[in-house]
Amino acid sequence: MTISAYGAASVATARADATYGRLKADLNTAQVQLSSGKVADTVSGLGADGLTALTLTSRLSKLSAYGDTIANAQLRVELMSTGLGQLAKLSGSLATSLSNSYDTTAIGRSAAQVSAQDGLRQAIEVLNTELGGSYLFAGRGSNGPPVAPADLLLNGDATHAGLKDVVAQRQAADTGPDGLGRLAASSAGTTATLSETAANLPFGLKVAGATSSGSALSTAVSMTSPARASITVGSQPAAGDTVTVTLGLPDGTTETVSLRAGPASGAVGTPFAIGATEADTAANIATALGTALGGLVGTTLPAASAIKAAGDFFAGTAGSPTMRVAGPPYATATSLVAGTAADTVAWYSGTTTSSPRDTAAARIGDNQGVALGSEASEAGFRTYLASLGALAVSSFPAADPSSASRYGALASRVGTALTSAGGTDAMQAVVTDLSLSAATMDGASDRLKLTRNQLQDALSGIQDADPTETSMKLLDTQTRLQASYQTTAAIGKLSLVNYL
Repeated sequence: MTISAYGAASVATARADATYGRLKADLNTAQVQLSSGKVADTVSGLGADGLTALTLTSRLSKLSAYGDTIANAQLRVELMSTGLGQLAKLSGSLATSLSNSYDTTAIGRSAAQVSAQDGLRQAIEVLNTELGGSYLFAGRGSNGPPVAPADLLLNGDATHAGLKDVVAQRQAADTGPDGLGRLAASSAGTTATLSETAANLPFGLKVAGATSSGSALSTAVSMTSPARASITVGSQPAAGDTVTVTLGLPDGTTETVSLRAGPASGAVGTPFAIGATEADTAANIATALGTALGGLVGTTLPAASAIKAAGDFFAGTAGSPTMRVAGPPYATATSLVAGTAADTVAWYSGTTTSSPRDTAAARIGDNQGVALGSEASEAGFRTYLASLGALAVSSFPAADPSSASRYGALASRVGTALTSAGGTDAMQAVVTDLSLSAATMDGASDRLKLTRNQLQDALSGIQDADPTETSMKLLDTQTRLQASYQTTAAIGKLSLVNYL
């Protein structure tokens, strides 16, 4: 039978056990702190500072997420800016090469045309840039590359018209069946007339004005559709008297045709003979108008048609289909028709909005975000693609005597478009927007790092154990525990015999 301690002895034993337990727990805690460098491995172990530590940890986690977002957004901007910089450089180089003398090969392609086609392919590659499953120039669209492959875009396929087809059809419609640009020159009595062949016709040359020199000839223009210009021979003109008719072209530019009374010579203008009568002279003016139109239709009009058709082709989007010539036949067409998914290549499959930058955004702070979106259907990109495309699909055979003039007319228009406010400048505006966003992110990143360092210092002050203090605490606890063991051992040796 065991006799349990009672009274003061039992209380002393209980207190000793409690002391040992507490000292052992303190010793274990100090050893863990010294090895891990942390005050505790649980929030509850931090005591009153636990809630503060939780708050700081949550905030640091959020700041870390902002940091990751900024890093990804900066990479996005870098890729977009680099690609657009390459296109701007290519644009400048091509604009310079277009001003060089006309050079072509037996297959009808100049060095500038080859550069244009290569440039178009490079532009498509840039506009199809992908990062982490997102296409950077697709707006909110991300199902695939937003711009069609170059070969399909230019040449189409068995059932879909590409840019080359659309341009050829437009050129046929603008030229007309008789090669006079959908105009007709005629005379009646002493008046020669140049008129549009149909009212509200969307194709061909447009009468825009007429003037004359000398007192023998007078001009009048009616802008009521179909517009017409009339040249009346009041009396026989003197040699050198002129008539000038201003004509509008499909791309919005204007050209003039000039006629000059008298025999052919080195003077400017298409000559018309002074007839035996005023009526004969009027008939000769009508004939000269037809001759002058033929020259314009064979050189400048095809260039303007190509620019217009290419612009219409690249204006087409999912919500606004490409407008193309209704036909065949195309030379006698009288209207435009919207291309469909069944008959026309869709060059772009991304979104088209009024605020392209807002189609992609990055949250870089609690109350701060940056706009990083872009759409290949933005005006600057469309002008760039249309200009290069118009040049790439055109042909200038060396055997054709009009090739040099046609090339010059088209090269001039392409060069102007590439260097205009709607071309390279518009693309540079996109780069500027992205640069502003990049600067905002740089500033946010700097502030983020400063805030994270401050919060991390505060959290470390709560979580991290001071090595020196912990070592001293461990030594103190060991000393106290050893002293308790020694005292207990000494007491354990006492007996009633020793006492007596």
